[in-house]
Amino acid sequence: MRTTGRKGVRNKLGERGERYARRWLFWHGYRIIARNVELKRGELDIIATKGEYIVFAEVKTRTDDESLKIFGRPARAVTREKKLHILGAVREYLYYNPTDKQPRIDIIEVYVDPVNPRKYRIEQFKSAFGADVR
Repeated sequence: MRTTGRKGVRNKLGERGERYARRWLFWHGYRIIARNVELKRGELDIIATKGEYIVFAEVKTRTDDESLKIFGRPARAVTREKKLHILGAVREYLYYNPTDKQPRIDIIEVYVDPVNPRKYRIEQFKSAFGADVR
């Protein structure tokens, strides 16, 4: 398992979205424990804890402009195949890092203003894949 490094050149908008998502989670009481965790089964964008949960957050970023009209909501980019990869990566992570916390997979949508990239809004979909993660 690798927790540093990147696969190829990362999209700057995606990196900015992940940074904003980490900041937002922190502000809302989450403790970030890892980011961009690469496993055999896939990559996990953010791993955080809050209360009884260990949260695996998949971050999808769009600008509030034409890309939203063309591609739709960021969460739509999490296809069935992507869900299977994320579930596999979560299970692999939990195999190597057992915890008593309840696992949860969230999707975090980040909308970045195309004129002022420092302005953004976030929507978090808790338990986006349902309750049975293990």
